[in-house]
Amino acid sequence: MAKRHLATLALGAGLVFSVAGCGGGAATTTAVSMDRAGAREAVVSADYPAFASVKEMWDDADLVVQANVTGMRTARDKPSKILEPGDEGYDDPKANPLYGLTPDELAEARKVAEQEVGDIVTIATADITHVFKGDPAGVRSVEVRQLGGELGGEKLTALDEVKLAQDRSYLLFLHAWDDTGDHTMVSPEQGQYVATGPDGRVATSAKPGDTYAPLPGNRLQVTRAALDELAKSD
Repeated sequence: MAKRHLATLALGAGLVFSVAGCGGGAATTTAVSMDRAGAREAVVSADYPAFASVKEMWDDADLVVQANVTGMRTARDKPSKILEPGDEGYDDPKANPLYGLTPDELAEARKVAEQEVGDIVTIATADITHVFKGDPAGVRSVEVRQLGGELGGEKLTALDEVKLAQDRSYLLFLHAWDDTGDHTMVSPEQGQYVATGPDGRVATSAKPGDTYAPLPGNRLQVTRAALDELAKSD
């Protein structure tokens, strides 16, 4: 994917815009406060795609891999970019959630964007053990970016994000971003499955007997056999 979706525009700016989140959903700031230690806290909720089948999720993903999380870090995401006439996606409300605002509203959004330093994100380093879909160009590790985390006295909580965990294995359905080289899940809830080996322990390598457990609330079950069939028909 060449273009990057907008992230939350207005933490603490007194404005609430519905804008595209880092995984392609719409994120809205719902609360901004200070904790007892004086750290700035914000909470966002997001409206991400809901897939009706594994096939739908497979088709939407650029990369489907089994991978072990070997590192975690927090960072600042790139500040949001307001699309201008002539930019790719300017006339597409899905790519440009600010399309259709009045001149005054757009001017206010520009002021907010000028002050933005970028959202806090948590980035997991995931070492690939098996590629089901996609071509990572010989790269055996990917960085998976999730909205939210703590950094520099600030905390951003994304209500819909379930963070990947260090030293665990996952089946991941990912979007690839050409401009940053990192990846995001097609959906925070449906895009990750905990991988377990045939012995019931963490799946450190991809084996035919591995099983994939969905997050609570995700009704889509995935098996190794189904993934292999999807790969054959792709």
